[in-house]
Amino acid sequence: MDFGFNTAVQGLLASQKSLYVTSHNISNTNTKGYSRQEALQRATIPHLLPNIGFLGTGTEIYDIVRIRDSYVDFKYWNENAPLGEWAVKRDTLTEIEKLFGEPSNSSFRQYLDDFYKSLESLSTNPSDLSYREPVVETALALTKHINETAARLLELKEDTKFAIEAREKNINSIANQIASLNRQIYSMELDGRKANDLRDKRDLLVDELSKIVNVRVHESADGKYTVSISGVTIVDHTDVNEVKMVEDSEGKIEFHWENGSKVNLKSGELKGLLELYNGDGEDNTYRGIPYYQERLNEFAKGFAEGFNEQHKEGYKLNSNDKGEEFFSYDIDNPAATITVASNILENVENIAAGGISGNAEDNGNLLALIDQRNTGVYFGFNSSPDDYIKSIMSNYAVDSTQAKRMKDSQEIILQNIESKRNSISGVSLDEEMANMVRFQNTYVAAARMITTMDGIIDVTVNRLGLVGR
Repeated sequence: MDFGFNTAVQGLLASQKSLYVTSHNISNTNTKGYSRQEALQRATIPHLLPNIGFLGTGTEIYDIVRIRDSYVDFKYWNENAPLGEWAVKRDTLTEIEKLFGEPSNSSFRQYLDDFYKSLESLSTNPSDLSYREPVVETALALTKHINETAARLLELKEDTKFAIEAREKNINSIANQIASLNRQIYSMELDGRKANDLRDKRDLLVDELSKIVNVRVHESADGKYTVSISGVTIVDHTDVNEVKMVEDSEGKIEFHWENGSKVNLKSGELKGLLELYNGDGEDNTYRGIPYYQERLNEFAKGFAEGFNEQHKEGYKLNSNDKGEEFFSYDIDNPAATITVASNILENVENIAAGGISGNAEDNGNLLALIDQRNTGVYFGFNSSPDDYIKSIMSNYAVDSTQAKRMKDSQEIILQNIESKRNSISGVSLDEEMANMVRFQNTYVAAARMITTMDGIIDVTVNRLGLVGR
């Protein structure tokens, strides 16, 4: 009789444990990184009855597993890194587009238009000082715009460096957290059971790390868990090989391992940030912030040199003196320092408008300066200022479009993988509610079986043999 009673109790306990697992799944429906869990149930070893056969002894919950597909995880981590790389490139290039402001009322070409319009106005009345003042004002507005753009590019580069430093801390922090979880998981799984919730936390950390750098994960048969970047191990089960940011003599940033060797990055946010910070476009390298800084410096230097050269060909107002430099700048940092020369600021009569000495109404050199905008004569970039600005616009437009397209296509790929991952590991409330009803029914049935067995035992023990007394 104990046999049937124990069988019913085991059914009751199995249903109860399955309900606990269902409750745990429902509670974690909105928990990021949580994998649906399932209680595995099997029949217990049957009992041999002589001359009859094997009699079942009930059921048991022998394991609780999480539903996870390692291959889908591998694909997710593999595609997450390129998404991180192109996302940061797109965001930064969008900022560069805003800095140059083309086309808009605050663009380089708008400031050039204003400056050359003031020169055209002056050419109609070269001797009138009131026509000379706007030339200085529009020239100052142009140079200030160049200065501000250079300062913002420098600030954007410093922000990128700060983001790189933050990624360095994130990588090492995540690696140490994974190593700590490895230690806990390994000690808890010595008896062969799985630490499901801790494994979810670890996989969530790998998700986060895979967006920053390209990673590979391997778990050996004995439970040792390793994470590597481009073939070099960063987490060797409980040991961590941290990375370190290193800045060379040229101001470029690299990442090194603890032994001093270079970290070879293939994709990820960190690779994107490093290319944006270091990329000068030379030798087919990425066109990052230094590339646009250099192009802006070339424009400022080339424009100032060309305009100054032509300006020196003319004559000052009411003077036989030749013109001097109109723009001044620091040769080491032209874009940040270009401005109107002090001799022009102090006395607008020093604007060399005339092409003939001593003739106050002559505008020969002004016409040459105006025509220079189209011919590009003397300019250091061997083209007109407008064409040079267009070439810069073309470069960042191409790079920005590429980054946007790559980011969008990578996002679609990752969304498809994530959708498949959720269909496998995600919690479905409809499915869990159906399971809850199913386990509740088996629980009630097992409880009734216990009641029935109790009645049988009561009759057998307390009432049998009372007839005839």
